[in-house]
Amino acid sequence: MKIHNKRPKNEKRSAERSPTELRTIVQVKEAKDEVWKEITKVTTVSKNGAGFTLTRPCTVGRLISLVLPMPPELRAYDHKEKVYPIMGLVQYCNEVNVDNVSRYHIGVGFVGKDVPESYMADPQQGYRITGVTDDGLWRFTEAGTAFKPRQNPRLWAAVDVTISLIKKDRLPSDKEAVVTSNISASGLSAICQLAAEIGDRVKVAFKEYDFYAIAIVRNCKPVDNGNSIHLEFVEHSFPMEKLYAERAAALMRAREALDRSPEPDDDIVNEADDDISDRPRPVRAEYKQAGFELLRY
Repeated sequence: MKIHNKRPKNEKRSAERSPTELRTIVQVKEAKDEVWKEITKVTTVSKNGAGFTLTRPCTVGRLISLVLPMPPELRAYDHKEKVYPIMGLVQYCNEVNVDNVSRYHIGVGFVGKDVPESYMADPQQGYRITGVTDDGLWRFTEAGTAFKPRQNPRLWAAVDVTISLIKKDRLPSDKEAVVTSNISASGLSAICQLAAEIGDRVKVAFKEYDFYAIAIVRNCKPVDNGNSIHLEFVEHSFPMEKLYAERAAALMRAREALDRSPEPDDDIVNEADDDISDRPRPVRAEYKQAGFELLRY
C-alpha cells in the first residue's frame, strides 16, 4: 500500500499511523480451552490501533490480545513497563496471497486491558466500537448480531482521487482532490468539502490506477473537518486487484524484514503466557483521540 507522507487538511485522522519495527505476540482465543499464538511484525501502529499480518484469519468484531514493547509515547498505561499488554478489537481481516500462500492483514482498535465478562464467558462474542474512553482508547459494547461481510469488501486505504460535481455552471469549489477513507470495487467513502447532496452524480478520477467513472452520492453528512461522502460507482468497478497486489508486495517486504529481525525477549514471550484478564486496571492517561480506520457495522 502506498504511504502518503503528506496528509491533506481534510483527512479524518488526527494522528499519524507510522511504519514500525515492533514485533508482537498475538493471542487468539477460539474457545475457553482453545488458544493459538503467533509472533509477527507490527506494520503500522498508533496510540489506539495497529496493523499486522498473521498466517491465520481473525473474525471481525472479536477481541484478541497483544503483548508488545510499545514506545512510551503511544501508551495509555504501563508507561514504564518493558512490555505493553493490550486487547485489540478486530476491525478488518483481508486475505492476500504471498508466493501462493495465504496471509491475513489484520487491523485492530485498542480497547485497553480490561476484559468484559461476556468475553470470559464466550471468547467468540462479537463487539462493536461506540466511542472513545477518557484514556483515549476505543469504547465498545457487545454486538447484537455477527458481522456480515459485504458483497464487495471494503479496503481501508488512503488512495488519491479527484471528485467533481456534475452540474451546468460548475465552480472551482465543485472539484476537489482528496484521499479515500475506504474503497471497494463498487464505491468509496472520503472526507471532502464538496457541497453534495444524496442522489447527485459526480465524476471520480483515480489517475494512478487509470480508473475514471461516474458515481452516485449515496450519503453525505457533516463531520468535524468537512463532509463524509459515500459514493457508488455506476457501471464500472474499481480494479481492487491492483490494491491487493500492492498490499501483497508490502506484506512480502514485511515478512522479509521479520525474518531478518532478532527474536523477541523471553520477557515478552512470558508475558504472553499470562492471562491478560488477571492484570490490574489501566492508569488513566490524557491525550487526544488518535486516528485509526474503524469498521462501523
